[in-house]
Amino acid sequence: MKVKELMIPVADYQTLGEDASLGDVAAALNASKHRDILVVDKDGSFVGVLTMGDFILALEPNYRKLNKKNLDTDILSNRLVAEQFKEFNLWGDSLSNICSKAVRIKVTDAMHVPEEGHYIDGDSDIQHGVHMYMVGTPQPLIVRGNGNVIGVLRMSDVFAEIVKRMNACALDD
Repeated sequence: MKVKELMIPVADYQTLGEDASLGDVAAALNASKHRDILVVDKDGSFVGVLTMGDFILALEPNYRKLNKKNLDTDILSNRLVAEQFKEFNLWGDSLSNICSKAVRIKVTDAMHVPEEGHYIDGDSDIQHGVHMYMVGTPQPLIVRGNGNVIGVLRMSDVFAEIVKRMNACALDD
């Protein structure tokens, strides 16, 4: 199966313009089945993506202080997590206050532009997408065709396809 057969086309995905705010994002997500937003320019061309992680990072920017140096271990003990929570004053304000300030943040200040290696070609086999996820490529994968962004491949859709095929195999036995 090719990625383009499983992806969600851009036309069917939630998009917002560069002038949108996180308040607009919250309203769009509330009315959507998606959890990420594609950001497009006035011509409808892909500019970036706002993921759940980007959204939360915009709410609590002190997470930017937690860099690779602070997370140089694979073991996140409860003690380490608690120390970082306190040291970086994470979520030091009430969620209501944080959200009331965040609604005005521009989506372009919170989104990210995927690195070149985080795109996948629509003609790639779905197994390539599975591999990209398993080696740590952030979700969702942005799908390209002829150099343009044509869709989104979500891990949940890939997993659903795998489960569907496994169930079909089980019925064959």
